Amino acid sequence: MSPLLFYTVALVIIVPALAVVLSENLFHAGLSMIVSFLGIAAVYLMLSAPFVAAMQVLVYAGAIAVILLFAFMLTHDIMQPQRQSAKFQQTAAGAVCLILAGFMGRVALSSNWGDLNRQATEGVPLGVLGKSFLTDYLVPFELISLLLLMTLVGAIVIARKEEKDRTVWPEDEVGTDS
Repeated sequence: MSPLLFYTVALVIIVPALAVVLSENLFHAGLSMIVSFLGIAAVYLMLSAPFVAAMQVLVYAGAIAVILLFAFMLTHDIMQPQRQSAKFQQTAAGAVCLILAGFMGRVALSSNWGDLNRQATEGVPLGVLGKSFLTDYLVPFELISLLLLMTLVGAIVIARKEEKDRTVWPEDEVGTDS
């Protein structure tokens, strides 16, 4: 694997991830999240894990991110950036990020990276993986699909409630002048 290719893919992951955090428009943040997920799939491809890369594209970039974008589009007020953001929230979030970065840096520096062994190039056959999804892991697989369905239904319910609140019926305006 070429270091230049790795650093390019790392930039494809990090720059959209920063856009997710820094963007005030949630729709743009969702699109940036999809690009970041696709970059992670590219890392899996570079690690010779094409099935995991395909699942990354299908599950994260294809399903979760699209459902989030639908939820953003269905709720009208959430698409507008907030006029004022709380300075306290920004300061607290920055402090937590710095603490987390410090912990991660400490772990990275104290780890003995030379002792890592290379993994075997052979993996689990796809037939065995598919069979385990449909037998041993069927309940978690279906629970995740139900969670995604409930997310979409919840977004629709919120959007309908907001539309009812915005609608001014003509009967309401008739009796106001008398």
